[in-house]
Amino acid sequence: MSDDADKAQIHEAEFLARSMAGAKSAGGPEPVVIDGALCCAECETKIPPARLAARPGVGLCVACQEELEKGARESGEREKTRE
Repeated sequence: MSDDADKAQIHEAEFLARSMAGAKSAGGPEPVVIDGALCCAECETKIPPARLAARPGVGLCVACQEELEKGARESGEREKTRE
């Protein structure tokens, strides 16, 4: 028979598998697993559960995602000025 701890561990493993599958299908960076927790692929900080719930499989924390998007915007702006 399984107890509550076993059920929680199974639930966590299933959630982790779904999150990893979501990251692969999204085409973005995959989160890294550190001590059983999904962490940012850039800075390796734990990705908060609320972010994972909102964006299953996300591979970056909010700060690193903002940096990535800021760099992409700046790159796009430089391209526009060249045209």
